[in-house]
Amino acid sequence: MDHDVEVDTPDIDVCSNNELDWNFDIDDVRDASLTHLRPPLEFDPSSRHSSRGSSEGPDSHKPYHTKRPHKKSRAGCQQCKKRKVKCDEVRPTCKACRLRKENCVYPTTAAASTALVPVSKNDSEMSSSASSPMLPSEQETSNMLVVTEPLFRPGEMTDALDMKMLWFYTTTGFQFFSIQSGRSAVVDHVLQVEVVKHAFKSPFLMNCLMAVSSLHLQNLNQPIPFQRAATYCSKAFKGYRDAIEAAKPPDFPALIATSLLMIALSSQMFRDPDGKPLYVIDWMQVWRGIGLIVEIVSPRVLQETGMAVLFYRPPIDLEKATHYIPNNLLFMVASIHPGDADEKYQQTYYNMLKYLGSLYQEMKDHGFNPILDLRIITFFTFIPKDFIPLAKEHRPRALVLLAHHLCFAKLTPDVWWMRGIADREIKQICEEVGDEWAHLLRVPQMVLRTNDKTEIAQLLINNRNWTPTEMDRYERDRDPRLKTDLGLFDNEGSEVSIYDGQWKRKSSIVSINHSVTELGELLDPFPRVSSPGTESISNSA
Repeated sequence: MDHDVEVDTPDIDVCSNNELDWNFDIDDVRDASLTHLRPPLEFDPSSRHSSRGSSEGPDSHKPYHTKRPHKKSRAGCQQCKKRKVKCDEVRPTCKACRLRKENCVYPTTAAASTALVPVSKNDSEMSSSASSPMLPSEQETSNMLVVTEPLFRPGEMTDALDMKMLWFYTTTGFQFFSIQSGRSAVVDHVLQVEVVKHAFKSPFLMNCLMAVSSLHLQNLNQPIPFQRAATYCSKAFKGYRDAIEAAKPPDFPALIATSLLMIALSSQMFRDPDGKPLYVIDWMQVWRGIGLIVEIVSPRVLQETGMAVLFYRPPIDLEKATHYIPNNLLFMVASIHPGDADEKYQQTYYNMLKYLGSLYQEMKDHGFNPILDLRIITFFTFIPKDFIPLAKEHRPRALVLLAHHLCFAKLTPDVWWMRGIADREIKQICEEVGDEWAHLLRVPQMVLRTNDKTEIAQLLINNRNWTPTEMDRYERDRDPRLKTDLGLFDNEGSEVSIYDGQWKRKSSIVSINHSVTELGELLDPFPRVSSPGTESISNSA
């Protein structure tokens, strides 16, 4: 006759050694050494009272015995945790619950989304807790710190290469998107921490970070598989396009960061042997796309996310810049006669010349410095909107002006995503305009033959004896103009700010605070600027 035999495992609570602490989690954390990896010592309870008084008793020479090494259960069922026994973690029912015929319940999925980390206690807390023991559930929760996981964990980040891409950006790659990187703790925090934080919430930004890192490492001749880099780029472009079309408010901070990173990502076409000819014209539109994103997300979001610092650029004095325009370029525009194909675009060319003159002004007045680098890199954010269609039509005057800006681009070789752009595009411009305009391209053609910064500067200002002042690394990092001359400026050189969630000129804000102006004058703070937010773009470097 068969008999049902129920095998019961002893409860810790009813054991004779209930004074012992059987939960070693806290001790393990308190002891920073590796001593907790050694098996604990087992001793005879009777020796506790006889060791001091009767040293000659029968148990006085009883040796200590060590326990077998064992692996602790960290994800056991609730019944085993309550009874403080090791769970074999077999699902759906562990061995202990099966033998005891109890309902085996494991932590729910919601509970599994957080990690319980033991928190160490000091000696005073340990002594107080020993004098007032808590229930197992209270002791377990009071000694645990709940750590919430990110809202988004990239599903494709499963191998070492994916982790390497993210690691490379946070340690090195972020430094190439602001001239203040390494000089401003605020800017570094936004690029290193805030951007990555938003990337864990918006997959398209994470893909963009990985794509930029892969291209940067390839530029450093690191063995990054071409297929993986192409996959990163494809996902980044598609995700960015879809995010713009959806325009979901939770993605607005990620859209701001992605619009900046896309400048570097889209520069890869310049290094492609089969890249599109005169790709610099398409690249100008990518730069202008930053303004579109700023319009979508609104100035308030730009301010609240702290990313406004990424869009600082130096002021510009258009009237003063006209005195630095090369004579041959000025004559090229002034000689447009009635009936010329460019007659109705003459003012657009004049405006373009003023912005180009600001580069000559900066180099002549201050030599090589971080502000010059910033003016060169963000030049396309200043150019008039009407100039882009002229460049698209490959009008010779527009291409000649672009070629002279590209000469300045050779002065920024330290920015990896600007490297190699100038030589490729200048050659293609010279081929496109032909011999008729070759006399206006003599300087760009000579710049093609050298990579020396001083020689390039001498060619641009047409003075072989001129020696520009150049700061060393210490002076560049402590240039006071990096603090005084950077801010949010519109294309006319006026400083703007975000006031009550709207773009306003600084003068308007002062007038509001002092109640000097009429309300009607403040309703249109930009009478000559259609969208200053669109024109305030990144000081990426």
